[in-house]
Amino acid sequence: MSDGKMAAIFFEIGLVLTLASFVLGPFGITGWSIACAATACFLACAGLFLAVSSWKEPDAPIEEEHTNEKK
Repeated sequence: MSDGKMAAIFFEIGLVLTLASFVLGPFGITGWSIACAATACFLACAGLFLAVSSWKEPDAPIEEEHTNEKK
């Protein structure tokens, strides 16, 4: 799995945890809300690191064409 794909997965998981934190906070479940927010912050930092480290990585693998044409 490439670093770019891992960064996208970390982003999606962090987004879900952030939304869970937004929902749990107003209902008075502050312990879980803070835990979700802290985990989302960690995943955001890890996703940023992976995204920057894969900046020059090609989007799709380049396939070399092997042709056996005779002239």
